[in-house]
Amino acid sequence: MKFLKLLGVTALTLSVAAVSNASEVDSDAGAKIVAPLEITNTASLYFGTIAPSLDQDENIFVDSTGIRDCGSAVTCLTNDHSAAQFTVSGEDGMSYYINLPGDGEVELSNGSGGTMSVSSFVSSKADEIGTLTGGTEDFAVGANLSVTANQPTGDYVGTFAVSVEYN
Repeated sequence: MKFLKLLGVTALTLSVAAVSNASEVDSDAGAKIVAPLEITNTASLYFGTIAPSLDQDENIFVDSTGIRDCGSAVTCLTNDHSAAQFTVSGEDGMSYYINLPGDGEVELSNGSGGTMSVSSFVSSKADEIGTLTGGTEDFAVGANLSVTANQPTGDYVGTFAVSVEYN
């Protein structure tokens, strides 16, 4: 009987010891909401007026600074070319990534069956990463235009998407 009493007291002691070693603490929780990113197109990408070759395909490249390089098989007739311009706004000091179209995604059309592809998009931001100073930042986008031999005449138009996301 002494053994059972001793066993009961030991079990009670262990049970009390387990409860007395428990501890609880509260933790704070929170979140910071930043301003959503917004992007505005302030100027269009324009390659200018071009006279194609009769027998040779050629490329015209407008870089992100707006400088145009016309291949030797075409004649660039005007100086009204430009890189596309964008303004990004969001949370001050945050960095963002620029998503540009891939090759084969953008085509210009003259509305009469003539098309030209636009490729090799580049931005004025190194590695397509910018930082919002004062909550805004501007960047530019250039690209390559492929002109085929004896390209059909007309005013060629098209669109391309540029998006930004926090980095």
